[in-house]
Amino acid sequence: MDELLELCQKRTDSPQAAAAFNDAINNCEIITLLGVVRALHVKIHLQDLDESAASIEKPRQVVSRTSAAASTRTKRRGSEETPLSHSSETAADPHHVPDLLGTRLIVQSFLEFLTKNGADAFAQFLNETVLRLVSTVHPNETERNVNLMHYTSVLEKYIDWRRDYESLEHLPPTAPEYRIRRERLNQLRRAIKAEIEGVWQANQRRKDAIPVESEARRLLERYRVILQALPTFMKFVKGLAAEAWWLYHASLHTEDPKWVATFQRHFTNLDGTGRENKLKAIKRAFAELDIQLQPPRIVNPLITFGSWKGGDRDGNPFVVAAFTNQTFIEQKLFVLTHYQTMTSQLIDKLTTSTEQFPAGAELKENLLQDRKKFPYINLNLKSWEPYRVKIRYILEKLENSIRLVKQVQQQAGTTTRPLLGQTLPGPSGYNHADELQRDINAIYESLVAHNSKAQARSMVQDIKILVDTFGLHMTSIDFRQTSEKNRSAIIEYLKADGRENEVAKLTDKHTPEPEVQKILMHLLLDQQLEMNPWIVPNLSKISRDTFETMVIFADAANTDRRAVGKFIISMCSRVSDIMVVLVMLKLVGMLESDGTKIIRCPFDVTGLLETIEDLKNGPKIYKELLSIPLIRNYICEHRQGKLTVMMGYSDSVRDGSSLASDAQISRTSLQLKQVEDELNAGLDAHHPQRVRLVFYRGRGDTIPRGFGGSVPKSIAAQLVVTREEDHTEQNRFLRRYASTSSTIDHLHMVYSAHLSRQVTPAPVPAETIQKYQRYFDFFGRISFVKWTNLVQESGTGTEYFALLSKYSILPHLPRANFASRPVARDGVTYNIESIRAIPFTMFLAQMREFTNAYYGTGTAFEKGTQWLANKGGQTAVALARAYIDAISADETTPAQVYHAILSSDTRVPHLLKTIEASMKQLVGDETKFAEFIELTKKITPDPLFTSTLKQYGSSIFVGIEALASLILETSQIRGENGALAVLQEMYRSYPPFQYSLQNKEASVLIRNKDIIDDYTESATPEEKKLLSVTEEESRLTAAWVLRITGQSELELKMINRDFNSVELTILHKIQAKFLKDYQKLFSSSKTPGRPSFEQQELEAAVHVYSCHFS
Repeated sequence: MDELLELCQKRTDSPQAAAAFNDAINNCEIITLLGVVRALHVKIHLQDLDESAASIEKPRQVVSRTSAAASTRTKRRGSEETPLSHSSETAADPHHVPDLLGTRLIVQSFLEFLTKNGADAFAQFLNETVLRLVSTVHPNETERNVNLMHYTSVLEKYIDWRRDYESLEHLPPTAPEYRIRRERLNQLRRAIKAEIEGVWQANQRRKDAIPVESEARRLLERYRVILQALPTFMKFVKGLAAEAWWLYHASLHTEDPKWVATFQRHFTNLDGTGRENKLKAIKRAFAELDIQLQPPRIVNPLITFGSWKGGDRDGNPFVVAAFTNQTFIEQKLFVLTHYQTMTSQLIDKLTTSTEQFPAGAELKENLLQDRKKFPYINLNLKSWEPYRVKIRYILEKLENSIRLVKQVQQQAGTTTRPLLGQTLPGPSGYNHADELQRDINAIYESLVAHNSKAQARSMVQDIKILVDTFGLHMTSIDFRQTSEKNRSAIIEYLKADGRENEVAKLTDKHTPEPEVQKILMHLLLDQQLEMNPWIVPNLSKISRDTFETMVIFADAANTDRRAVGKFIISMCSRVSDIMVVLVMLKLVGMLESDGTKIIRCPFDVTGLLETIEDLKNGPKIYKELLSIPLIRNYICEHRQGKLTVMMGYSDSVRDGSSLASDAQISRTSLQLKQVEDELNAGLDAHHPQRVRLVFYRGRGDTIPRGFGGSVPKSIAAQLVVTREEDHTEQNRFLRRYASTSSTIDHLHMVYSAHLSRQVTPAPVPAETIQKYQRYFDFFGRISFVKWTNLVQESGTGTEYFALLSKYSILPHLPRANFASRPVARDGVTYNIESIRAIPFTMFLAQMREFTNAYYGTGTAFEKGTQWLANKGGQTAVALARAYIDAISADETTPAQVYHAILSSDTRVPHLLKTIEASMKQLVGDETKFAEFIELTKKITPDPLFTSTLKQYGSSIFVGIEALASLILETSQIRGENGALAVLQEMYRSYPPFQYSLQNKEASVLIRNKDIIDDYTESATPEEKKLLSVTEEESRLTAAWVLRITGQSELELKMINRDFNSVELTILHKIQAKFLKDYQKLFSSSKTPGRPSFEQQELEAAVHVYSCHFS
């Protein structure tokens, strides 16, 4: 391997060096190359772990709102610094591109909120600003779980080793502690070596397909770390909230000489340095002056967790009712067992005696009740140690609960009969999380009230935080299924129930949407509609399993409301898609009505806007939905006014290009905010009919899948954020939870970004937002047309996917055993409609093609700026031709008629102005309209131009008007260069565009033509022509990134990784060889049937590599 690394390093020195490197790869046996792959795979993993360990120790880059001068001033004042300094921002450097995507420190955000809104609103803000992180269990983690566990252990031990090694610098070599730590370093080194050996000697590829149960258990392993790390994070944030509170109140007293003198005296007595001493001095100053202040309490979790495990039925045939049953049980057993372990560690620690300090009244009453329930264990308890006694009772209840869950678990996975309800132990255990919370709180409050705050906060607070966050359910499980399957299930059930009239209208494609809504509304209020258990077994397989799963969710909700998350509708394109799921909830008893309104349904039904078209229609769908009084009342009375909207990032990229997705999600967010404002017009903040949208961001974890790359940057790029938000986190993303340190760092990163954007809106005026967004929409629509021409079957989609199937790992992915979910929706068809977003990104990234991350962007900027420049009036001519074609005018129609039509056509008020502004350039006389019309009849319409105009709506006139108005606006900025000036201005001032462009910049940097050429070495002339199209688009995108940013070369701003390392280059070279050899061997094989040993060996190599290098 060392020889290959050296040859690869020198390959660019000369043609001979490149040939020597290629020969070294091509002349190796398969088994040798597999060994190289294994070694490099492990090496890259270890390099990542080293970077992860180092990054934890580095300060995080944050936004600073204070000037450098103010910062210097604060440092120089030393002990005389004021508790809270405010300073104005410095003037912007006209040559500097501001970072619009930075994130503030948590304490900075808290301070800014307090400064803007005052102390009274702070408690509500803290408890309402919640981020829900949802593990999707999507199949993008190719590493075997056993190897991930090895790597996790290596990281944890390596972090410990680094700390101990650095601590040796402060000890003399002769000290006994020095020798102890040196020995510990040796032990850690040997343990790390053992873990690496474990990886090296293990199989790198799964022999069999991974079952969905294994994917679920892999997720549970991550939650072991989250359960350890979350309390530390929560206590950290609570401390920052209290610190901000005290600093804010101190700032209110800086003009009070008496308070300042008292503070300075205490601060000086505490050495006059340090953040902690400053805080102590502030508290003592208030106490001495008898100013009573009580920091707000954080009573709700700041971060909660959800999961699609067991509930994501979109495209995975293995997620069935029995598996859902099993998931609810496994999660409950997992979290109860963790509580049992934590509680058992407290029994010998909380040894406070009532002979020394009294116990709280609530704890005493609690103990009295426990003695009555468990008389059989009273003899073994010491009544003067109430905390140990209470812990013993808690353990008894936990053990009884766990014993019952284990009994029920024996049936899990094999039955569709609801099981979670059978895990309630009655008075001998914990039936609901609030029962455990009361027991823990009784201990905690008693300790705090009786001089034992240290014990409360260091020993009891951790489990208190976990119970508050995870309850007895661990994570809430979301249900997700396509709107088509939901509708089919309801129709099939209604047909079996004898409701022929409703079925006839619901199945008739010509039934208007309002009529469908009326039928569904009638079903929602029909008190006779209830589940008939005799119908479900006779339904089709998918419909039967849908209702069986819904019944399991209903049982889970009745058992533990927090166990059930949101009901997500994939491919939601109309209001009735949402109403169908509400009818399903009614059938299984999760929704109740009294004939006039919904009287019970606390569940959130969430439409997922996945395609570009769905995102465009989303605001209209939700406005229409919330305009229905029945639905509005349900949301306001039973959902506290909260309704979730989910936006699909990766699927919208796959559907319409990365730039179009970025632009449309930005537009949809703005429009949804407008819908919310319109619905709440005239209602005060506490009005019972007020609606509050919650954004559910279905983000991917890589640059080509939207919202990927840098998570803090992606959050900071959002123009509209909601107080509560849900963010998906996928399996590969869950590597952030490899250790407690990396977990705390990750939680801090996402929460601080979410908090920062809550407090500090994007620094763009409303009117400027509308202006920039119009341009963003325009360029996004061009990108959409360019992308769909490449991937849709109406363009070159058939040829492009044939090329990818021939030269990439696409056809090998289904047999690589890296996931339970099929690569394509139907399992067999590889086209843009069927391919899943994750494998689509996977094989494009492995080829280093990355088309879904950049394609269409260069053309959008190139063509878009040309059209906006209207050089020589050419765009005006094209617009006029599009208008003439749209009104279907006769070729002999006089020009005067066109002028009259245009003058009175309210659909395109800016078109005539654009034409009149261009005529002098075209015909030399700004009054010769007839000559202009003759010019328009001679041109051949550009398909890209015409298709872009049609993207604006159902009528092309909308597109004509939009472009005409943009041309007039652009010409007023800087003539023919106005469009470039706008793009440069957007990059400096518009966060969504800056984020989008940085993603495109990263994608063309990561793309590598030499590697693509390696994979496609034997491409035909037609295939090479198609590849040249993507290459040209890549070059065009790179050129426009440089023009817009003003940089001399591309920079990788999103992620910190060397994509051109020798290790990656060798891996690409080996994979290309495997694929080429595989194709040659199978194309030359003349004996159908069982493959030869050589074929089997090569196929296994391809599959191993497919898993290794994703």
